[in-house]
Amino acid sequence: MSELEFGARVLTLWDFEDPAGSQARFAEAADAALDPPVRQSLLTQVARAQGLQQAFDAADATLDALGDPEDLADEPAVRVLLERGRVRRSSGDTQAAVPLFRAAYDRARAAGLVGLAADAAHMLAIAQPEEHQRWADLGLAIAEGSADPLAIRMRGALLNNLGWAHADHGRWGEALELFERAVDARRASGDAWALHVARWTRARALRALDRHPEALAELRELAATPEGAADHHVAEEIVENEKAARSA
Repeated sequence: MSELEFGARVLTLWDFEDPAGSQARFAEAADAALDPPVRQSLLTQVARAQGLQQAFDAADATLDALGDPEDLADEPAVRVLLERGRVRRSSGDTQAAVPLFRAAYDRARAAGLVGLAADAAHMLAIAQPEEHQRWADLGLAIAEGSADPLAIRMRGALLNNLGWAHADHGRWGEALELFERAVDARRASGDAWALHVARWTRARALRALDRHPEALAELRELAATPEGAADHHVAEEIVENEKAARSA
């Protein structure tokens, strides 16, 4: 299995709305894996699922069992560093997470693991708000044009987060440009829910810029989709745009 095929497989096993179910799938896949680096990489995702359930001690134990990253092949080593960093950050110790993310970034870059390098840059941008722009730019430069499915997905995440960083400072015009690019990236990833969220986010930026007809057109299209019908945020955003349009 190539790195790209394995990366795609990891993504198909994930359901971030159901970390317990994801944990079970990764544990089963790891049990069936014959190749040690593949098994080790799958177990790092067991740890990630445990962390999402706030079972931080269990996540650390899962990663501890894999050994020192220095003794592992590149992919499982990078994944151990990334997931250890996520556990540290999620448990409230961001200061300890940063060097782990940086080590993951450096080793992924050296090994040519594009998607994982972009993921590490994404986490560094989140963990270091004062350096958000720099790490987001580095992550985007790495992910741009890559066929790695994780890189494609991370491009959408990086653009979304960078867009919100601009929006939080009232720079909605710059945010909209990034959200537009995020829609394209999410569409390329093939993730229907991520695309739905990206389109809602674009509509939110349009409302902030008083471009209500465009926002409403987007939102009404979304409301007609299965994702939109189940998302109360779409209906709420339609109401807000209609209200703002009437008072304009």
